[in-house]
Amino acid sequence: MPEAIWHSLLQQARREMDPEECRLWLEPLEPSGRAGRLVLGCPNDFHRGWVRDHYLLRLERMLADLSPQASLSLELLPGAKTPAPPPRQMELPRLNPSLPRLNRRFVFDSFVSGAGNEFACAAAKALAGGHGLYCESLFLVSGTGLGKSHLTQAVGHRVLGADPGKRVAYLTAEDFANQMISALRKKRIHEFKERFRRGCDVLLLEEVGFLAGKEKTQDELVYTLDALNDAGKRVVFTGRLAPSQVKGLNSALASRLAASVTVGIEPPDHKTRLRILQRLAAEEGAQVPPEVLEYLADELPGDVRRLRSALVGLMARGSLSDRRLDLNLAAEVLGQMANRLKKITPEQIRDLVASVHGLEPEVLSGKSRKKAHTGPRNLAMYLCRRHTDASYSAIGKVFNRDHATVMYGVDQISLRLDKEPKLGAELAFVEQRLGVGG
Repeated sequence: MPEAIWHSLLQQARREMDPEECRLWLEPLEPSGRAGRLVLGCPNDFHRGWVRDHYLLRLERMLADLSPQASLSLELLPGAKTPAPPPRQMELPRLNPSLPRLNRRFVFDSFVSGAGNEFACAAAKALAGGHGLYCESLFLVSGTGLGKSHLTQAVGHRVLGADPGKRVAYLTAEDFANQMISALRKKRIHEFKERFRRGCDVLLLEEVGFLAGKEKTQDELVYTLDALNDAGKRVVFTGRLAPSQVKGLNSALASRLAASVTVGIEPPDHKTRLRILQRLAAEEGAQVPPEVLEYLADELPGDVRRLRSALVGLMARGSLSDRRLDLNLAAEVLGQMANRLKKITPEQIRDLVASVHGLEPEVLSGKSRKKAHTGPRNLAMYLCRRHTDASYSAIGKVFNRDHATVMYGVDQISLRLDKEPKLGAELAFVEQRLGVGG
């Protein structure tokens, strides 16, 4: 039954994605189909385009886990509106199929430079062009949602645009570790070493902090970096902390990372936020009044993802309810975002998770490192990041941890969710108790 399959997909999506995104974009879809084909009906063409561009690959992956032989397609519901198509996106150089997938949107032309990121942008362009940086490696440091992944992939696009024959490896530190472990198990470690040491012209490695405490993987990365450096190859690293601040890195790797040009990215100022919103609206072909964009830029300091979330919410509500994108609608969107973020406090989350596990809240804020305590503590910190606007430092105060420890705990839950269905079910249960679940 397509309804049953779609219900399962939607439940999985709610565990992996922002609940508000699911409510806006996935819940309005109407399932149908038969004989191994799931068809999702969309209320209008804009809605179908957004789901196709932003969620279809993820939904197809989840469907493959549930029903490997099934296919998925998007269609317009009967009577749906079909507006004029938005302006064509810029043409990007074709990528060799053997190379990693880079986000087509993440190019330098679509990056909005401002006071908090202009040096990082200039450094990335210099490295991509192979001149002007006086160093072959760059380390971009920032919190989430500030553009370090955008700049990293923009380097890859620029390199490939100048020379499609270049071999660009784009992956996370977690991917690097997993590929190494897989190669060891299959007794193909020589191929792994060849791929990165001699088969790579530009290495783009995200979230290096993941390697903290993983000695063997760190050693392999050191050898890889030495080989790339000796051959004059280029490397871009990203992380939430500068190399000197990451606990658990051995001295050899820390030394190699510290030799890079390290550049921080700060949250955008008002002028930059406004330009980002203008760019996002133009990319989606949306006609948003200037006063509405000004209002959003005023009310949403912080990372770029919140700006995008607000603009997406505005367009979705306008599309689904056939309302004008005016200040009243913008105020409703921001009001709902604020309610979703502020109605729950980190303390409430800590207390609820402790109760679910039969623990006292003081245990999660205490020094215990028992597995029975660290797991619930990490889950509580993950929920704090997902459902409140508290910073890592603010969450750390609730649990008596520093912000680096909170980051690590949140990352651990993110990694486990893809591999442990039981944890996903626990997360969904706690979210339902919090009033934010599906």
